[in-house]
Amino acid sequence: MKKALAAAAVFLVAMHLSAGAVPEYTPLLTSAPSHLTAVEAREDSRSISQILYSLGNLYSYLSTFYLYDIDSEEMEQSLISAMVDSLGDRYSYYIPPDAAEEFEESTEGEYVGIGTYLTKMNPAYADPDDPETWMIIISSPFPGGPADRAGLRPRDMISAINGEDVSQLTATEASTKLKGRVGEDLTLTVHRGTAVFDITLQPETVTTPSTAAGMITDDIGYLAIYTFSLTTGASAASDIRKLLDEGAEKLIIDLRNNGGGTVQSALETADMFLSGGEMLRIEYKPSSGRSESISYADQETAVPEDIPVLLIVNGGTASSSEILTGALMDNGRAAVLGSQTFGKGISQEIVPFRGGFVQITTGHFFTPAGNDINEVGITPDIIVEEPEYTDEEMKAFEEFMEEDRFSPYIAEYPEYTKENAERFADANAGSGVPRDLLLLLIRNEYIYSMDYEDRPVADVWFDPSVRKALEVFGE
Repeated sequence: MKKALAAAAVFLVAMHLSAGAVPEYTPLLTSAPSHLTAVEAREDSRSISQILYSLGNLYSYLSTFYLYDIDSEEMEQSLISAMVDSLGDRYSYYIPPDAAEEFEESTEGEYVGIGTYLTKMNPAYADPDDPETWMIIISSPFPGGPADRAGLRPRDMISAINGEDVSQLTATEASTKLKGRVGEDLTLTVHRGTAVFDITLQPETVTTPSTAAGMITDDIGYLAIYTFSLTTGASAASDIRKLLDEGAEKLIIDLRNNGGGTVQSALETADMFLSGGEMLRIEYKPSSGRSESISYADQETAVPEDIPVLLIVNGGTASSSEILTGALMDNGRAAVLGSQTFGKGISQEIVPFRGGFVQITTGHFFTPAGNDINEVGITPDIIVEEPEYTDEEMKAFEEFMEEDRFSPYIAEYPEYTKENAERFADANAGSGVPRDLLLLLIRNEYIYSMDYEDRPVADVWFDPSVRKALEVFGE
């Protein structure tokens, strides 16, 4: 059986931001029943008013007879969460008041924290024997942020924060714990392969990076879009203008592991390349009273139509990233290179509720060609599969990572060159670790030993997708 080296990080973030009122329910309290009636127990289907009436009766019973004090606020939070969770939709959830500020910050692009994207499974699905189901997993540190400077890397896992076990934390709670306060020490217990160690760092005000750009040849510009926050459209526009000013005649847009974000930012980005035409169609539930929503590009473009565009995608390309991909692909404006995308063709809306927010799935979107990509994804024009490794190769990798073979080598060959990376792979050819993985490992070690401003924006030597893109462009 083959295993992917790294699972794609999928970020379940809101796609629409809208304000509105949500009806609030005040429990109807009656005299306390001595027991719940058999009639109620037998009922299979009841109106919402009957359900709420029964809950009011239950609360009255608990408040009268339960031996200890009742935390009514905690009960309310739990009831709201249970109602939304009962939908059985992993994209619909309740953000309680104590997490509301951080949730808003995540969409606005600036907050106090250690500067990293993370994933964390719901504690309900935790398996003590599988660390990935209960530890916090670092998807990627923000370039130049506290986590990056402290040496945290993608796929690092955190088991404790200031000595407190993280297994029972939700993703929101984990993010809050890692937020910390400016200037206060935050000690993380980090697992990297078989190594376990502590890293202490201090949270600070960080800006969520949504794009990075640079020239990778004399005439090819490269733009990576990490997420679609409210500021991504403006950031991408600024980066593209700079690349064009620097002489870019071809563009590569890297959407790998971009789990999505706000729809509007994706449409703003798509619109820079299109001089008209449909970009997105969203259908809603008939009972909502909403008509089908269709988004069109305007006539003005930021990128001349004679500049060829290549999109790079993978299994972590989801949601709003797929909207951008579908818009440019179906309109014939860009070729798509990489592996099958994630397949999230539904959109969510957020409404404020009781000091927090409720996010629910409300729309089903289709690409301009009418393709339903939900749970299917987008098939690239040019396939470049993600690397996979056998169990034996993964075991060799784990054993290899138990030793520090990198630091002595970089001390001897401090300059990051293609030749030095290949020399490292040759020297460790007998380790059982595949050569392409050895090249990526030493590349990462070199890059993370550099100051942020000195790091290359893209890997033109050992990244198969970037190499293929350069080949397509005739480089």
